[in-house]
Amino acid sequence: MKKKLVILTLIIVITVIFLGLTQSIYAQENKPLMKQKMLPYKSGEFRETMDKRLKGSPDMMMEEFIKSLNLSEEQVTEINKTLLDFQKDTVELRNSIQIRELEVKALLLEPLTEMTKIKAKFEEIAELQVEIRVKTIERYLEIKGLLTPEQQAKLPLGVPSQIFAHGKMGMDRSRMMKSYCW
Repeated sequence: MKKKLVILTLIIVITVIFLGLTQSIYAQENKPLMKQKMLPYKSGEFRETMDKRLKGSPDMMMEEFIKSLNLSEEQVTEINKTLLDFQKDTVELRNSIQIRELEVKALLLEPLTEMTKIKAKFEEIAELQVEIRVKTIERYLEIKGLLTPEQQAKLPLGVPSQIFAHGKMGMDRSRMMKSYCW
């Protein structure tokens, strides 16, 4: 039994020494443990690469569509105000939806799950979603009213809420660069 303990201790000591030496060798040579390939980018090259990738994407097509409307500065200002008001109006509704969804999760964690309570929460969520959709249509109609008849004629049929949901005249290249102004 003592021999096994001594052998095990020696194995552990040798392993620790080996790992220590390996680490110090890497530290002395200034070599990273994992090699990472860094791509050198010239000024503006990254943006060009991203533009090529995003060409034909919904954001880029939306940007081109909004540019084709030839909005005046006054129209842009009014649309920005409308969009900001819409966001203020709907932020509480979206937060309420998230709270209700968390409440549903909490109900599911209870030992005795009551379907009537869960159904009631889902009905509350549905009502809030309908309210957001109605506000979206109201916003769309308000913005449509700011457009000239020629600009309105360029709008697609239906209520494409995504047209005026994009930031900075649809120019947001990604979610990271999102702006809430046209």
